[in-house]
Amino acid sequence: MRVGVSDPRGPKFWGFVPYVFPVAAFLFAVFGPISGLAATMIGLSAFGLFHAVGLFDFRQRAPRIAELTLGAGYVDVEKAGSRNQRIHAKDIVGATTARTSSGLLLTLMHKNREHPITLSVPDEATAEKVRHALGIGHGGFGVVAWRTLGDGSRRSAFVGRILAAAASFITVGVTLAIAPSVGAGVGFILSIFGFVGAILGLGGLLASPAEPSVVMAADGLRLRTPRGWFALPYEAVQSVDEHPTGLAFTVPEPYRSVLVERSSFLFGGPSGHDHHVIVSQIRAAALRARGMGPMKNDVTGRVDVLRRNGETPRDWLVRLDMAGQMLAAGSGYRGNTLDLEDLWAILEDPEAEAELRAAAARVLRHSTQPETRVRIDAAVAAVRDEATHRRLRIAVRDDLDAAGQELAYLDATERTSTARRGDAYGRPLPDR
Repeated sequence: MRVGVSDPRGPKFWGFVPYVFPVAAFLFAVFGPISGLAATMIGLSAFGLFHAVGLFDFRQRAPRIAELTLGAGYVDVEKAGSRNQRIHAKDIVGATTARTSSGLLLTLMHKNREHPITLSVPDEATAEKVRHALGIGHGGFGVVAWRTLGDGSRRSAFVGRILAAAASFITVGVTLAIAPSVGAGVGFILSIFGFVGAILGLGGLLASPAEPSVVMAADGLRLRTPRGWFALPYEAVQSVDEHPTGLAFTVPEPYRSVLVERSSFLFGGPSGHDHHVIVSQIRAAALRARGMGPMKNDVTGRVDVLRRNGETPRDWLVRLDMAGQMLAAGSGYRGNTLDLEDLWAILEDPEAEAELRAAAARVLRHSTQPETRVRIDAAVAAVRDEATHRRLRIAVRDDLDAAGQELAYLDATERTSTARRGDAYGRPLPDR
């Protein structure tokens, strides 16, 4: 499927690619088979080029058209140049969706990225396929955060790189244009600027990323304003607009308005497209908080019969196997009250209870449809929570006795873990 992909920084190693040639040239000047003036000129030029490259921000400014290949627990981004990558479900720590006039924006927070990844898909059906592959539920999950302000080290690094690059290139130019002796004198005078600039430039390169300025979580927004952090429930967002200096929020009294500042793209701020994505996602979240978004088709009540209700693990699995056999026998079989589509809906819903998802997987394994096993494996592969993943894996085991024993052991382990954590005051929880 063809989609638009916006991944500002891309996979980590791409951030170091622009520096490869200057570093290689500098090493050649120091350790290569040359010496004297030639080695000095190459070394100084490489030093200047290293810092000049740092003046340019190679982040992606606009979406790229790419091909998506969906798999069990992953999405492959292909034909997108430097943004080609595999996105694993377990690497996604937050996701949210916005509907626009041109389609849907699915924004993903990757645990190894400074900036979110946004997929622009044409319709709800395509977005649903991507969400299934990555184990993302109807309401999204986790936290998505954007950095709209660069920190002081980035600005200092920018100035430092200009000083270091200028000192190097002026020295090389004077040496080649006038005389080596004159170049040596100019280089000596400018060396202090080059040295200080290099320290500032390297400091910016190695500095930690700036704090996020806009944080979207399940309970609302956290905004970094000129006066400090501001918590804002989604239903309190009356409007949000793109402002030349940042994001302007209209909120109820007594605050009325809140501003989140935005740095220039050159100093670490978002691109115009990323700014548009932030606004779109916040507006969509505000509409959902007012009940204006699409409603989820919740089938939990229709599969409540699958709950354990105090049964031993083995007895529960036996009952689920019987339900699966009745389902495989056909919808007209006496005693069958389960619908195949309801079971798939529960299994593939990341927001559903782990017990019901495991039960649905156990029943569905009896289905005679040829794609059943592949579809179950895909749903299990997209699960991020380790306990839920183990429970689903146990539920689809063919060996009934082994599955019952593993499930009993998992229950005991979870009870022990809960007892050790205790209550909010550190006191052990009572036995149940």
